[in-house]
Parts: sequence; structure tokens; C-alpha cells
Amino acid sequence: MEVRKQEDALHAWVEVGGGIKVIGDLPGALKAVIGDNAGYEERGVFNKKTRRYQVAVVPNRMSDKISVSVEMWTEPLGETQCKRFARATATAKIFGVGGLLEKKLLADLERSYEKSAAFTNTFVGEKGL
Repeated sequence: MEVRKQEDALHAWVEVGGGIKVIGDLPGALKAVIGDNAGYEERGVFNKKTRRYQVAVVPNRMSDKISVSVEMWTEPLGETQCKRFARATATAKIFGVGGLLEKKLLADLERSYEKSAAFTNTFVGEKGL
């Protein structure tokens, strides 16, 4: 992970792949197109003024046909709680399987964010934050 700080933003780059399974179990048609060892680079920017994190996910394969973008933010729920929001878009311009891949990518993102929320809630609870 690489992070670069600026006055009004934080920029982060994360590269994921190299044998790590980055997409859940793929149906045969998608596996034939995507193959094994799919990976990606996550390019994120946290805007300090708007307090929003925007991410572009660039796959290591077919990056001219597949794109994923995410925007994340929190909103207060009283004095001691907040709610996290994420808006994601996946586009796969691949004849015959593009829509299936888009649904798969968004489902995997949702599952990942649910796990992340559970971890964060446990961490905050244990630390008394």
C-alpha cells in the first residue's frame, strides 16, 4: 500500500493479486473469460473537505472493458454513532457475460463491506472508541 498526503486529500494505492482469490467462485462462462489469477489495483482518494473516499478499481486483465468505482462516506447517528454508506458502480463491456460479471463484482463488494463493517464494529467496541 502506498499513501501520499496532500493538504486537501489523501491518495492511496493498493495492488491485490498474485495468487490471492480476488473474485468469489465464478460460473464457468465467467471463469473462461476472466481466467485464474485475476487481480486489481485500487486507487483511492479521501477528500478532507467533503470527507468522502472515492475509489477506482483497475483490473489487471481486460481493464479496457471492466471498471469499478466506489464512493464511501459516513453520516452521524447521534453523538456516539455513525452510519457508513457506500455507492458502487461496476461496468463490464464483455459480450454475453458482462451483466453477469457486473452482478458478481457488486455482490462480492457488498459481502466484503459487510465483513469490514463487522470487523470495525468489533474493534471499536473492544477498544471503547
